[in-house]
Amino acid sequence: MQLVQYRMVFGLAFTFLLLGSCVTSKPGSAGLPEKAPQESDLRGKTTEAASIPEKAPPEKPLTKEEQIAKVLASVTEAMQQGKFSKALELFDQLDKDTADTAPMQRLRASILAASGNIADARLTLQNLLQKDADNQETLLLLAEVEGLGGNTKEQKRLLERIVSINPKNTQALTNLGDMALEAKTYKLAEAYYKKALSIDPDNSDALLGQGRVDRYNRNPKAAEASFNKAIALNPEWALPLQERARLYRENNFLREALADLDKAKALAPGDYWVALDRGNVLLDLGRKTEALAEYDRAISINKDYFLAYVYSAGIRDELEDYKGAERDYKRLSELNPDYYFAFEALGMLYMRDKRWREARDAFIEAYKRSPSHSSYALLASISWYRIGKAQEVKGFLEKVIPTVTANSLEWYMLRLFYDFSGDTDIANRIGNEKKLDTKARMLYYLAQYYDLKGNTSLANKYFIMVREMNRKNMIEWRLNEWEVIGRGLQSVNS
Repeated sequence: MQLVQYRMVFGLAFTFLLLGSCVTSKPGSAGLPEKAPQESDLRGKTTEAASIPEKAPPEKPLTKEEQIAKVLASVTEAMQQGKFSKALELFDQLDKDTADTAPMQRLRASILAASGNIADARLTLQNLLQKDADNQETLLLLAEVEGLGGNTKEQKRLLERIVSINPKNTQALTNLGDMALEAKTYKLAEAYYKKALSIDPDNSDALLGQGRVDRYNRNPKAAEASFNKAIALNPEWALPLQERARLYRENNFLREALADLDKAKALAPGDYWVALDRGNVLLDLGRKTEALAEYDRAISINKDYFLAYVYSAGIRDELEDYKGAERDYKRLSELNPDYYFAFEALGMLYMRDKRWREARDAFIEAYKRSPSHSSYALLASISWYRIGKAQEVKGFLEKVIPTVTANSLEWYMLRLFYDFSGDTDIANRIGNEKKLDTKARMLYYLAQYYDLKGNTSLANKYFIMVREMNRKNMIEWRLNEWEVIGRGLQSVNS
């Protein structure tokens, strides 16, 4: 679960607390500075009295309201820092009578949910509903908790119940719209948002939702109008700016998008998605170094989410910072093991450095996740042969070959690496191939085959042929370029 979701639930509960709690703020409450003594207050005192330091008066004990306010301030600070266990410990400092009130129990439930304890958060709110079954604040918070726990069916049921109790509950209507939007049922989402806005035209969450619907429906002017209004209503809120920036980027208004994201960054410097979006716009503008800095900033905010690594690794790879790219691809493969492109990229970097064992392992991992890519099996086999394990290669290819369309060019190439003979026949087949990408790929593997056989001159001939075909949209092209440069062949026929 993302920290932003925790904050959303906590924010909802704390809003309810402020609206429904009997706790009141008073002048001189904890957290407010005491009034400084004025010069007039000192007039009339004798010089002697003024020169003798007086004993500091004993601190006045905090009132019950001040004690509660102090605890709540500490709880809020702990939650904002993501210290959920500490927030619970601080909450337990409240006296029992205060802690047992409905607003405080809702606050406690939000802290439990934020700490990942969905079951106890749910139980806390269900206990409240036993005393007040139709309490909309409790039902709304329970719906959020169910959403955090992935129980969207129950979340929807609870929101619909709230609307049946109070058809004008704009928060429940907007949340139902958000759920419909997530499910890509845009007409239903729009109906909920429009209903919420008919009740409260300045409902910022509903405005954002309506703007998103219009954006997905390719109605940019209407989307912009909704985002503009949300921004005007909430000048210190980063999210509407971020949403408008996404709209601008999709419509190629990149400088306008960057301006919005600059403002969003200033408002929310710790927001992962603002950093990621800003990196994307900078990348679109061709400002790769600046984009990389933003992706790195996103990683510094949340090092355990995979998406920023996709971009940072790719840029480092393109800028030939191969060590940095390898580091980021490794982390990406750990965080999202199903993303087989990370293993592909690692395998290529390992082949470049002739780290054959690591290259073999990386390509095998890529092949496991995408067995339709026979190239991964071939690249793994080439690396495997380089470490002198011919029998192991044959055992691997015995499992791969039956999965490839029989008598296809890929099938014949896999057979070539299995049998280690038949190169004349496959050279003729490659010569007759009409698809240029396929032809270039197969020439690269034929070059590798001859190199493994020790026929360097023939291998070099085919590496040069691949380069001359200039098919840059395939991974073999890049591997071939490294071979050409490493063998000093780039000046041949130039």
